[in-house]
Amino acid sequence: MKAVHVFAGILGTLASLAAQLPAAAQADYPNKPLTMIVPFPAGGRTDLVGRIVAQELTKQIGRPVAVVNKPGASSVLGAREVAESPPDGYTLGFFSTSAVTAQYTVPTPIPLSDFQLVAIVNTDPAAVAVQYGAPWKTLKDLVEDARKQPGKLRLGMIPGASAQIFAAGLENAAGIETIQVPFKGDSDGAIALAGGHIDIHVAVPVSYKTLEAAKKVRMLAVADSARSPLYGNLPTFKENGVDLVIGAFHGVYVPKGTPQAVIDKLADALAKTMGSKELHAGMDNAGAGIAFLRGTEAKAYLAKQDETYRAIIDKLGLRVSPK
Repeated sequence: MKAVHVFAGILGTLASLAAQLPAAAQADYPNKPLTMIVPFPAGGRTDLVGRIVAQELTKQIGRPVAVVNKPGASSVLGAREVAESPPDGYTLGFFSTSAVTAQYTVPTPIPLSDFQLVAIVNTDPAAVAVQYGAPWKTLKDLVEDARKQPGKLRLGMIPGASAQIFAAGLENAAGIETIQVPFKGDSDGAIALAGGHIDIHVAVPVSYKTLEAAKKVRMLAVADSARSPLYGNLPTFKENGVDLVIGAFHGVYVPKGTPQAVIDKLADALAKTMGSKELHAGMDNAGAGIAFLRGTEAKAYLAKQDETYRAIIDKLGLRVSPK
């Protein structure tokens, strides 16, 4: 009988130790490198902004944060890898607005409920760009020409992502019709634009920074409510007779089920990251907007974006997945 009591005591001790392991792991977090998955090709705006954030986050969290590109299926492949990773805080997703739009515009989406949002770190307006030597010097010129030749001009975008909504929104607001050409990422489309393989491209300003500096592409306007020095004081869509204000954002996500203590540590490190001088210098140089929202504020922002984009998608008839 005594042996039974001893055995039972050992089992109880082991069970107690096992219960303490997750808490201990959380307290020790992070004790190894982190991986940040970007679901788009290298060189695009999500990759660029993600790498700027990851570089500074490495300093603030005390462990290396490696950026891994997993493009494909309008960001769904990379998002799925994050969703299926252990919920321990070591695999992060750096997602653009496509985390919202792909829920409705691709056949096999990954719902937002498969993730927990750590923080929103960037917001930017949509922009329209053309090849540097193109005849259009303003968005108004481009729209007037496009109206004269419906269905002729080739417009590059990422299907399922925010760029598809930018493209459809531009067509709807400007009263034009184009041939929409799909690309895996913004960098692919911007390079195709520079090479004259398409006529128009829609993304956010950071996507064109390098090519514009090299005089390969020209941004015509931003879909913002007012001009901003961050985007070179570019005219707005509204100034060019196109009544459209729309943009995109980036956030850091973890798999559903990640302990709140881990999320809080990540959010604390991201708060320091987004407030650092080095981060501000990198984002300003890239022409990317800085934002920081966490907790209930971030969740409310994401819910509002989800509602806004879902309404636009349904209005424009772009929904693929069932309601």
